[in-house]
Amino acid sequence: MSTDDDPGVGSVEGIRQLAKTRRTEVDDLEVAAYRLAEAASWGAECWRGQSGEQFVASMTDVSTEVTAVARGLEHHAAALEAYAVDVSLIQGSQQTLEARRAMAEQNILSTGVALKTIMREAQGAARDDLIGIVVESEYRSGERSTLQRRIDDEQRELEVVAGLWTDLVEERAAADRRCIAALQSPEAMGALPQVTGEALAAGSSEELLALLAGLSATELTMLLEQHPELVDKAFLADPERVRAWWDELGQQGARNPDGLTAMQVALVRGAPAIIGALDGLPPSVRVAANVFNAKRRMAEIDEMVGPIKRRGLEGDDELLAALARERAYLTDAVAEPPHVQLYLFDPSKSRIIEMIGEWNDKTRTVLTYVPGTLTNMDSFYRDPESVQQMARWLHDSDASKTTVAFVFKDGFFPGGAEGSKNPAEFVGAFAEANDPEFARKSSKTLYDFQRGLAVDPVSLKPGHREIAIGHSWGLANITSAEVRGATYDKVISLAGAGMPPEWQARPGTTYTDYSYWDFLQAAQRTGGVWEGRNPNRSDEFDSKGYYLGPDDIRFGDMANLTPLTKLDDNHSLVAESSEANAAVRDALTKEVHPHVR
Repeated sequence: MSTDDDPGVGSVEGIRQLAKTRRTEVDDLEVAAYRLAEAASWGAECWRGQSGEQFVASMTDVSTEVTAVARGLEHHAAALEAYAVDVSLIQGSQQTLEARRAMAEQNILSTGVALKTIMREAQGAARDDLIGIVVESEYRSGERSTLQRRIDDEQRELEVVAGLWTDLVEERAAADRRCIAALQSPEAMGALPQVTGEALAAGSSEELLALLAGLSATELTMLLEQHPELVDKAFLADPERVRAWWDELGQQGARNPDGLTAMQVALVRGAPAIIGALDGLPPSVRVAANVFNAKRRMAEIDEMVGPIKRRGLEGDDELLAALARERAYLTDAVAEPPHVQLYLFDPSKSRIIEMIGEWNDKTRTVLTYVPGTLTNMDSFYRDPESVQQMARWLHDSDASKTTVAFVFKDGFFPGGAEGSKNPAEFVGAFAEANDPEFARKSSKTLYDFQRGLAVDPVSLKPGHREIAIGHSWGLANITSAEVRGATYDKVISLAGAGMPPEWQARPGTTYTDYSYWDFLQAAQRTGGVWEGRNPNRSDEFDSKGYYLGPDDIRFGDMANLTPLTKLDDNHSLVAESSEANAAVRDALTKEVHPHVR
């Protein structure tokens, strides 16, 4: 509002009514917070299991948020009450000044009339004085001087009033500023406004994470909805510093049954887009955060289905079937406990890593399985399993229960766009799969994935092993990550495509290749696949030769014949856990778990 001309503008009673309304809202919210706290207490006593823990956590979070809102409104009420007092005093002073100004103006007017009357008389007397006795300037000079002094005094009074009026305008502006500051203070608004500015100006990802740790789950949700660019900024943080930050938060307060403090829970619930994908965090924390990401995606799917059904476009039946598969898969991810553990889940960027097994102090073998060309998000949603089956078999085959497997797809794979493909897209997919530069770029996420796990204390335990298995193009992804600095105890090729020109076998790593005769092996014979840098032609790989597929025909001891219609089947078969692939499956199991009989 402008107070240049009217410093007392506004209704004091209206301001007081606003403050009263805030007080009433505070009372209502305090009752609500009490009821929510009661519900949380009941849940803690009567509702067992993970669902009960989530209910208690949710009720506690909401109760805390409601209490925070109540405290904020209480500060609002106090600020408005103080503002009403300020405006009331200013209006009183304004009325006094207006009265003084009116009096001075009236006195100037009346005195001026009297002075002008005398001056007219002087002019008349001087005009009628024929002998020159009357001097106009001296005519009733005493009275004229007195009247002029009165006018001058009143003019000075107006100047004083004008100065006081200016002061009153500034006083009102100061009162406005105090009120606005109080209404927008951290006590009234929470930390979000200040943290938002600091987060946007943060000089590093680590500084950003430190700022986020002070917000509630609701504040985090609001911040990231308004500024989603902060999510990608957080991902630039160094994994070691991320882990140190997280462990420090774990020392600040009591821990819940999942071993998390209130600050950590707020981050998991309020910033799952960050926590579910932040390299350096414990796997269990990322899985917990991705439960919320999965729930959000399920809600998106539910909103999409109705409009798609109503529009009835060509291809919608296939789209609806794909959405149904995705939702069924995510239902397992949000189950209690989850049947699917998502170490990473961001379908908007084609990012998904499924963790198989329990990451704990007993974990000794970390198996990273990278599928091949044409792998997309839907590849993970299939029932029965598709890309997960070999990793799951190897996990389940470990009698010591010390293996954790990760099925890895962080970003787009060759030909991995969602939906059906026409023949031209298949040609493009295989061109990408044969492009070293594509593999170099995509390998960055695989390298970062290993760096993120490496900071976990489990990775430093004696006997810890890192095994990477790549099917088809997946091997190119793995060997390109090795060029970046990724290290493995074993690299295993399942009909692997090839290695980049700069790749060299790393000392201490064993390399093995398992294959059937398939279309890729036939293409590799021409030297046109990865320019001949193929695992079954490399001296660095222990190639097991060509296994005999269920439809292959053996001639003597050396020659195999694979029907042309089965070349594609054989390429997929090598990555399956089915009995048809028992020879490869069992040999691979023995290599990964030599203690298994």
